Amino acid sequence: MNLLKSKLMLICIICGGLLAVMALSQSAYAGAECASLGGACDDGGWSGAAKLDEIGEPTTNQVQTSAKWPAKSRELRWNMSASTETAETTDVKTAEDNTTDNARNARSENPAQEPLNITRSDEAKTILAPLEDVTDSDILLDVSENSSTHIAGSVVIPYMEFDVQAGVLKSLPEISQILGDAGISREDSVVIYGECLPCGGGPSVATYVYWMMKGLGHERVRVLDGTAEDWAASGRATTKDAKTLPGKIYTPAETANYTATYDFVKSEQAQIVDARTLQEFGSGSIPGSISIPYTSVLSGKKIKGEDQLNKVFMMLDKEKPVVVFTNTGMKASVAWFALKMKGYDARLYNYRDWATNQDLKDDAAD
Repeated sequence: MNLLKSKLMLICIICGGLLAVMALSQSAYAGAECASLGGACDDGGWSGAAKLDEIGEPTTNQVQTSAKWPAKSRELRWNMSASTETAETTDVKTAEDNTTDNARNARSENPAQEPLNITRSDEAKTILAPLEDVTDSDILLDVSENSSTHIAGSVVIPYMEFDVQAGVLKSLPEISQILGDAGISREDSVVIYGECLPCGGGPSVATYVYWMMKGLGHERVRVLDGTAEDWAASGRATTKDAKTLPGKIYTPAETANYTATYDFVKSEQAQIVDARTLQEFGSGSIPGSISIPYTSVLSGKKIKGEDQLNKVFMMLDKEKPVVVFTNTGMKASVAWFALKMKGYDARLYNYRDWATNQDLKDDAAD
């Protein structure tokens, strides 16, 4: 009898130990999950709306504004139909996949040698120049911020020289002076290239300057379909020295066809594309926006092929204008450029302008 009692006690001790281990494992798992979510688990109760507010911390470069209109934006967005939710779920996967691709390419020692298997239509090549299509009659413009290697014969103007601050261009006379002093006139054929190295690479700075020059009325301007590393990998010459050209007079013919205004955005005449990350989109966006992160148009450091872009933009109506935005418009210019490649009537915008105008509207209503 005593032996039986001893065995039963031993079994109880073992079972208790197993339960304790399981409890600790669950606690550790939950703790790890909370940590991965930035500590979003709280014994005091969880509020979805509150957490959406917390997502947009300054560490994500989120524009901070009053709490009135972002709350309305969230309410509109998270009460969408089931079909829209399905599309957003697909976008989440796409963004995650492309973020992984971008990180892998940013770490690569020689991204120029990574095969991308991208084909271009003749229409795309009119604004996205293949390496082999660049000729001596083209002025190569490197707009990287701190590039040490340039394509031989390139003129160098870091993209920041065109901005008063991020996303706010200098005046028309100032920009014209910068281009003219560099030896560029509006009649020249220009091929722009360069990378935003702190952003992990990619063509956003080149597409941004392309958008700026199209707004100046520059007709013969393209973006290089590749980087200086791609150029070198193809056996062409690179150098550490920039080329100096005789000064010219740049005479702009400004057009508003490439930039959206606040009034146009709120008029509901256009489809609004939020090209920021899904995290930023979730923390507050322009009401009615469609989330298409700018990374979804990229394959590594290059813009995807037309067939792939068709899938990215499948939810958009090609017969209706599109406005695409990010916080400053810089990264949005990549998505804007891809839309132009596909023949969309697209305009660029920035979230800061929307936030400023909405806050002014709220202040006037108080």
